[in-house]
Amino acid sequence: MLSEISHLPDNRFQHLPLSELRICANDAVENYEDGGPRGLQDQKPDCYNGILLSSQGAALTDPPGRKLSPIELGLVKEAEGEAKVVIRALPIKTYVALPAGQDSRSSYIYLATVPPPHALLLSHVIRLAYLVLIAGLFSALLTSYLVRPITRLSFAAEQFGKGDLKARVHPSLPKRKDELGELGRTFDQMAANTESLVDRYRDFLAHASHELGSPLTRLNIALALAKRNAGSQLEQELSRIRCEADRLSDLVRELLLLARLESGNELSRDRADFDVAALVEEACADASLEAQQLSKSVIVGKREQFHLQGYRDLLRRAIDNVLRNGLRFAQTNGCVQISCFRRDGSATGIILIQDDGPGITAGQEKTIFEPFVTLPSRDSEAKAAGSGLGLAIARQAVLANNGRISAKNGADGGLSVTIELRSITGIV
Repeated sequence: MLSEISHLPDNRFQHLPLSELRICANDAVENYEDGGPRGLQDQKPDCYNGILLSSQGAALTDPPGRKLSPIELGLVKEAEGEAKVVIRALPIKTYVALPAGQDSRSSYIYLATVPPPHALLLSHVIRLAYLVLIAGLFSALLTSYLVRPITRLSFAAEQFGKGDLKARVHPSLPKRKDELGELGRTFDQMAANTESLVDRYRDFLAHASHELGSPLTRLNIALALAKRNAGSQLEQELSRIRCEADRLSDLVRELLLLARLESGNELSRDRADFDVAALVEEACADASLEAQQLSKSVIVGKREQFHLQGYRDLLRRAIDNVLRNGLRFAQTNGCVQISCFRRDGSATGIILIQDDGPGITAGQEKTIFEPFVTLPSRDSEAKAAGSGLGLAIARQAVLANNGRISAKNGADGGLSVTIELRSITGIV
């Protein structure tokens, strides 16, 4: 029998058990010719899953339903036609087809599958691990070069969007020479311009409020002297002027407070620990006096005690402003309800203020906290009484206490304003 070996990688030929395979092939032929298919059941288990095929390619020992692969069919035809040993090496196994039964009544082909030796298998595993390691290092370098700068830029944009006007991209990003570097430099320039504009606005607001304070003080003194000297003839006109002057003074004070809150000057003192529930009760008691004059009421709903490390007077100002806003828009003989409680499973305290007024138009949930925004009302006096600064001041005061304020229409009508205070320091 002629034998010819096809090219094998990894020096695998020296490890092939050709002698054992020939013995297995001859034994399979003898068992088949002596006992038929049943005789093949006595085949040795260490014969490399060998299959005995007839000269026509029919599998004599093949399990029912199994079909030979294209590679196996090609090997069998080549071995049968040229009467030689044909070998095809794959990374994890080696096919061997060899003629068998030349001395018997018929000719056969024995097809075996030989696993690679352990050393060769270990070599393949090491090679695969090396490729995985190279791919991992390449992915890490790609991530460091492309993904990480984008993540840093996204973080800076998120911080800037939350109100941190000093947020900038990582210093390494503007130094790059590609498009990402250009994007980083553009973002920093935009952030610097925006911060400068806002700072100039805050400075103007603070200076204008301060400069208006002195003339208003002198105007009030002059009005008091004029009212004393004019007698009863001009009392009504002077009272009207005094009312408008008082409103203008209140507006200037609110402008000054808003400017100080936005610039951070109001936060120069140290934070202090205080009981939020007690603060809510004080604000509710004072608002009830104003509510009585409007034929309305303020009631306390759910009440749970918790403490906060922050600025007590600023939070009190925020609650007062929201309560006054609710009283202005509540129905006649209506009420404003205030509740304070701790959110379950978290260190967050909630102050919820609800009125029974007309609510707000969809899409105004954030707009109402901007300066000089006034809401339309069925009561023209209610609208006129507001300066448009109360909720803006409330937002800045809540932010100063590490919280957030939001508004939405209630399920049964009216407006619900929620103050969330994070990092509660203690529960009484």
